Formats: sequence, C-alpha cells, structure tokens
Amino acid sequence: MGYINPLLRLPAAQQLLRLPPEQRRAIAAVLHELREASNAEAELSWRRRKGPMAAYWRAVSTYARHFVHALTQHCECPHESSSVADSPSATDTGTAANQQARDFAFPSHTRDTRTMDMFEKTK
Repeated sequence: MGYINPLLRLPAAQQLLRLPPEQRRAIAAVLHELREASNAEAELSWRRRKGPMAAYWRAVSTYARHFVHALTQHCECPHESSSVADSPSATDTGTAANQQARDFAFPSHTRDTRTMDMFEKTK
C-alpha cells in the first residue's frame, strides 16, 4: 500500500502494534483467512444480486487487509507508538520472518481486482 494506513491512527490499532512479533504474525494470519473468506462471500452475494451484502463483505475484506498490512509492516520494536510512515523501518525489509509473513499476507501472484472485475461484467 503506497499510503499511510488510516487504521494506524486508532488507539486500538496502536495497541495491536505493541504486541510481540509472534502474536502480530498469528493475528495477521487469521485476518488473512478472514480476508479470503469475506472476498468469497462478496463474490457470492454479488452473483446473487445482493448488492448491500456484497458491499458489506467487501468492506470486511478491506479492513482485514489494512490490519494485516499494519501488523506485518510494523517494525520489530513493540514499544514504539509512532506510525509506520514515521518509522525508519517502514521501507526496510526486516528479518526473514517478517519477509515470510509479508509474503504470506500479500502474495505477489494475487492482486485484488475482483471488485473492478465485478463491475466490468455488468456493463
């Protein structure tokens, strides 16, 4: 994501970032699964012509993605309360474990273009 994650401004998100790296990775893995499941629900709702439910599930997916990104991109310093954009490690690749967590959360072969694809099909 090429922007400052708006969720990082919330106090609850800052509390998540202060968790130990192992806990952040575990939470990120669960949220990644939530993202995949909610994307599938959005697709199903869209095919059933249930627009409001499709929008709901797409929003769930988006929030999960934002949290996964925040949890996997934050530096290894759990005591820091600065945002990702302000930290010097925001662009650093970090340890091998962090890179593995990022690769799991954001596989390079998948891009979430389904929302645009849904609207293109209806034209």
